[in-house]
Amino acid sequence: MMDCLLAFIVLSYVTCIANSATLESLPHNGTQLLVKVGNNFTRECTGINMKFLLDDLYWTKDGVKVNAMEIIEPRFAATNRYSAKLVVLKFALRGSLKLTLFVTGATLYDDGVYRCVLSTDTTQYIQSTVVIQEAVKSVKLYVDTGSNSLNGTLQPVGSSLKVTASTKLSVKCEVDGGHPKPSVRLILDDNGVKKELEKDKARTIDNTTSVGAYPLAYQTFYTVIHHENLAATAERNGNYISCLAYVEGLAEYEDKTQLDIEATVVPSNATDAPQLKNCSNDRNAYASENDGYHQFQCYVMSKSAVTITWTFNNKSTTIGANEEYKKHYKTTTDTNQDTEKYYRTQFSFLQLEKEDNDVYKLTATNSHGSKSHNFHLIYLGESSGSSPLGVCSIVLFLINMLMATLLSL
Repeated sequence: MMDCLLAFIVLSYVTCIANSATLESLPHNGTQLLVKVGNNFTRECTGINMKFLLDDLYWTKDGVKVNAMEIIEPRFAATNRYSAKLVVLKFALRGSLKLTLFVTGATLYDDGVYRCVLSTDTTQYIQSTVVIQEAVKSVKLYVDTGSNSLNGTLQPVGSSLKVTASTKLSVKCEVDGGHPKPSVRLILDDNGVKKELEKDKARTIDNTTSVGAYPLAYQTFYTVIHHENLAATAERNGNYISCLAYVEGLAEYEDKTQLDIEATVVPSNATDAPQLKNCSNDRNAYASENDGYHQFQCYVMSKSAVTITWTFNNKSTTIGANEEYKKHYKTTTDTNQDTEKYYRTQFSFLQLEKEDNDVYKLTATNSHGSKSHNFHLIYLGESSGSSPLGVCSIVLFLINMLMATLLSL
């Protein structure tokens, strides 16, 4: 008798467990739903083996109950945007129900965590996070010289910014709005090559403001980022500085300015201009079979960076930059090992020709001035194997011999 009673109790317990109410696991459980402001969205769930009129199925937002069956709680009903629909999938003492929550014309107030709750002897739920997306309201770029604080001393920029070379720039960007928090970047655009400027963490501010009353509440964002000491070098003339801000999946907003950089005028100082030392003399030259045999050489002294060029007299084309010239001439410039301000420059004729009878000009230029020297090359033709001096000596020898013979007669 006791064995039968024990078996009945065990069977009843197993049957109760097997028939307990459960929530159907849906694909969106634990996921994130992105919804743009103004769009509609739904959340749904299904309860299985629910005890009719005893078990409770409902939705919550951020832990606050939204509905009881198809009746919306007052604070949500006041928005006129929340509604619920209950569908009986199986009508029985233990039936199945599907509960769908509808939200129309989404606003930032609808951002939050939504749970479908099944309340029986125990409580179970499935949930998903709804993220309401709103585009950035405004982007404003500020640029000024020097290092200014965040007290508004930086001025908004126009389509271009005129500064002097070597100026240090302070760059600031202010972004209003955007939800969730927008991505904000400062960009230096060099003819299509974009480089993100590093943010000054000490001067980057994220302001947040709460709006509304829980659970119908949200945060607004106001982002300020800084970059200090951007060098306005001459190479950056025409570059763009821009601030880009966007919320994922929404349009990108930008404010930018183009750098108009004026070159720094350095006062001329004759003593700091290049100096030319120990330059070769002019040359009277025969053609030689030895390539590079004939050359001019000079030493250049300069206290600052210097440009050294060789040209034909009265010709603007630089010899080293002309492919045709490179076949006949060679220019080399090296530095003294002791100092970078002492240069040796050479100009060589790879094979001397009649057309090389000309004047060659060396020019050294730095920021303080320039210095030039002309080299004359006189082409004497092909070498005969006997120099004119040797021929003259023979002639004089023969004349002397003849005179000696006549005198002896």
